[in-house]
Amino acid sequence: MPNGKLKPGLMIPIPVFLKENNWSLNIGQMKKAIDEARPHCEPRGLVLINRGNPTGQILSYDNVREVIKFCAREKLVLFADEVYQETVFTKDIIFHSCRKVLRDLGPEYNNFQLMSLNSASKGFYGECGLRGGYLELVGFSNAVKLQFRDMMSPSKSGSTIGQAAMSLICCPPQPGDKSHETFIQEKTAILDSYQRKAKITTSMLNSLEGVTCNEVTGALYAFPRIRLPQKAIEEAKVSKRVMDNFFSFVLMETTGIVPIPGGVFTQKEGTYHFRLTILPSEEKIAPMHERLSKFHKEFMDKYKEDKEN
Repeated sequence: MPNGKLKPGLMIPIPVFLKENNWSLNIGQMKKAIDEARPHCEPRGLVLINRGNPTGQILSYDNVREVIKFCAREKLVLFADEVYQETVFTKDIIFHSCRKVLRDLGPEYNNFQLMSLNSASKGFYGECGLRGGYLELVGFSNAVKLQFRDMMSPSKSGSTIGQAAMSLICCPPQPGDKSHETFIQEKTAILDSYQRKAKITTSMLNSLEGVTCNEVTGALYAFPRIRLPQKAIEEAKVSKRVMDNFFSFVLMETTGIVPIPGGVFTQKEGTYHFRLTILPSEEKIAPMHERLSKFHKEFMDKYKEDKEN
């Protein structure tokens, strides 16, 4: 670096699109994306969101291991966003943290650099207002850790209540504690409710014409793909909107339901999605589904070609 100074630079995202069959990662696609980006920038890190947002998927043990090995080969720091790690409501699917899988790989990976993030805002606790969270640095020198502390202490320090919340999240009630039974009952009730809402949301979306949605196995979202009539696509162009943005805006104006257009998260060219949350209570989610189903039928009928009607 000239004169011992750091080069100025920008953070440039390099999107990698998941397979729509349960949103599994494809290492070949990741390698292709890195190779195509290298003539234009110097990739330094990979962000892995597990459980997925917006897709609501959970990566398998083998998938996480493949990602770690890929980052090691490509000399990338792995940023593991694991804030939804507690939100698992499918009995036969297990969450595997990047740190656990990294340790299983053995001493060969002792110098691998991993940043793991967790938060009180997500999971089954959902305490957004407490502003609690942590960042764990694995494989970094003490000098780098000190730089992080110096940088974050003046402006990013968690509140006392937020730190207390994270302490409870990291050290929950154990068998024999007075509150353990109540804790398990409340946790189970929340996760069981999420599971019921995830199933009926997935079923509802897959019942709609031109809509396909993978099973929601974790986190708090469904991410359906929508295939819409050409007339709707043309009207979106006239409105100077991308199709999923146009669809989401009309859905919001008509029903009060607020989806997030898939383009916000980037998506494969020529495909359209939207993100839908499963957070509303079970009493509210059924009528919400009725409004969405009614809107979708009317939208499709309006924009179908005459020969389709």
